Amino acid sequence: MADSHSISSDAYAIQIRTAIDELRNDRASGAAKQTLRAARVLVECAEHTPEDLREIAGALAAAQPAVGSILNLAARAPCSSDVAAACREFLESMEQTTARVAERAGALVSEGATVMTHSFSSTILTALRQAFWDNKRFSVICPESRPICEGVAMAASLGMVGIPVSLIADSAIHHMLSGVQLVLLGADAASPRGIFNKTGTALLALAARELRVPVYVLCPSCKFLPPFYEPPLETPKNPRELLEHDLPHVTVVNHHFDITPLEYVSGIVTEDGILKPGELREKLLTGTSAPPEWALLGSGKPQDKCLSDCSRSQSPNWPPAAENYDGTCI
Repeated sequence: MADSHSISSDAYAIQIRTAIDELRNDRASGAAKQTLRAARVLVECAEHTPEDLREIAGALAAAQPAVGSILNLAARAPCSSDVAAACREFLESMEQTTARVAERAGALVSEGATVMTHSFSSTILTALRQAFWDNKRFSVICPESRPICEGVAMAASLGMVGIPVSLIADSAIHHMLSGVQLVLLGADAASPRGIFNKTGTALLALAARELRVPVYVLCPSCKFLPPFYEPPLETPKNPRELLEHDLPHVTVVNHHFDITPLEYVSGIVTEDGILKPGELREKLLTGTSAPPEWALLGSGKPQDKCLSDCSRSQSPNWPPAAENYDGTCI
């Protein structure tokens, strides 16, 4: 797969290479901000070094290979004659479909329920805030979601609205599930293999299934992966996130993502409705959600094909700065 080191060395390419490296090393942002950053890179490349566009798209896919929205954007946008417009349309569609997912998910929250989440998901945050503003009264349990502890940010965001939240250690998930009526989980991507999300998602879903607690995954179609795409194995992250100092004969293996088998969940909330696991697998296996351009990325590797020529952006103010974009897809 293409990476940032094979890109030409002119000034714009150096800037783009830096942006791709920053995206690769981003451990905290959700899919919305990461996808926006990828869009900015594609637009810059189309404007200044269009001959590198295919390679840049592959490098972006390699930077975050389990984030479905980035992969879909990298597959589609470079084939457009107006890359800026294609990126804008993709992000707008992503925001709209995610809003519909949040609306459907909010309807699953019943009065007086206790809901458990995992990590940070702005889609789930939107769903729970809206349910609360609709005068539903419920509480939420947020595991800390180590090693980055995104669950702390989720708890803080919910608490600021006025929703009662309990922040727990990840190891207390099974113990606390006995008092939970609903589990809501986010998704970085969905494939026939399962749901790609923060490490611990699979264990939570498995425990909930054993205790007969319904589990719903919030996943707009912008995160669907076609059956032929196989994300590469995750490279272990910084061992210092788990262990401050080296210990003799101890190897730290620090993964941030896992794959939850579809059979572990009760349903997948999409913009078009709630799918049963088998229905989602069938939809993904038929490939109806995958455009032909996905063949350019193949099974995690960009193919030796030529993308359509891309014209320079006619929209100097597009895309907006990442810090000003209020995306909700995560």
